[in-house]
Amino acid sequence: MTVKQAATIALRTVRAGVISVAVFQFAIGNSLVQAESRDNETSSPIKHVIVIIGENRSFDHVFATYVPKKGNTVWNLLSEGIIKADGTPGP
Repeated sequence: MTVKQAATIALRTVRAGVISVAVFQFAIGNSLVQAESRDNETSSPIKHVIVIIGENRSFDHVFATYVPKKGNTVWNLLSEGIIKADGTPGP
């Protein structure tokens, strides 16, 4: 067995271990926390928001027209005048 083959096998083993731990955490870990959870105390019916961002996507790809709350600032395509609020090109 070459060093490259051994490294490949080791990497696959580590990946499998990490995936196993993640699956265990999602499957079992959440039920262990349920006793201490305060899900019923939310101020809206929304309890969780999951945002999935593709690989090689920047803040501007996802939040290009995001307008922050009063008193906050953000540096994106809209704030720089590169695009308008409707997504069309700016000046």
